[in-house]
Amino acid sequence: MRSRALLACALLGMVVATPRPSHAFDELAARERIGARTGGLLTTGDLHKAYGDGWQVTLFFHEKVASWFLVDFRLGALYLGALKYKTLDDLLTSRAGITSSMRILYFSAGPMFGWPLGGSWSMHAGGGVGVYSVSIVFDAPTTGYNFSDQDIGFSGSAGVESRLGEKWCVDASATAHYVMITKNINDVYYAFTNGGGSPVILDIAVGVTLDLR
Repeated sequence: MRSRALLACALLGMVVATPRPSHAFDELAARERIGARTGGLLTTGDLHKAYGDGWQVTLFFHEKVASWFLVDFRLGALYLGALKYKTLDDLLTSRAGITSSMRILYFSAGPMFGWPLGGSWSMHAGGGVGVYSVSIVFDAPTTGYNFSDQDIGFSGSAGVESRLGEKWCVDASATAHYVMITKNINDVYYAFTNGGGSPVILDIAVGVTLDLR
């Protein structure tokens, strides 16, 4: 009897100690998570005509409220190409031969929901509201114009995530950004897109997440 009890305890210990697949969003996930993503940008409409597509990098922090609900904080940078309208930046800066490109920095916060898909895989979706700072970067110093503006923007995202171990996850996601632009010549975005309206920007990215334990 004693030997059977010892054998049962040993088997139970082996089961407990054996690594099991776990989801990115479950009771095993840490309350606080940090991570980073990078990927490409797809632009539309007037923004695409003026600058084309680009790339982005995002840092994020998650605060878990429940296994399926987190608060998502993001700090990101959207990098667009050189202005395609060759004479527009010359006209706006009163300086011939200058070239420029657009950068959009943003900080956002909002809810994120996650649920398991099976094995180590999970899916997540969420939204956010934030401040988007639109800036113009030139290839030479210039003065006489306000080259940075702050606007309110919104985002929605969805993606899949896989847990690699107790602390690490990898993910792939897509996020759509909508920035509310003021249609005024003094607005940087409006001026340097030749009168463009509020843009929709899609970023498709891959990243890693670290559970803080």
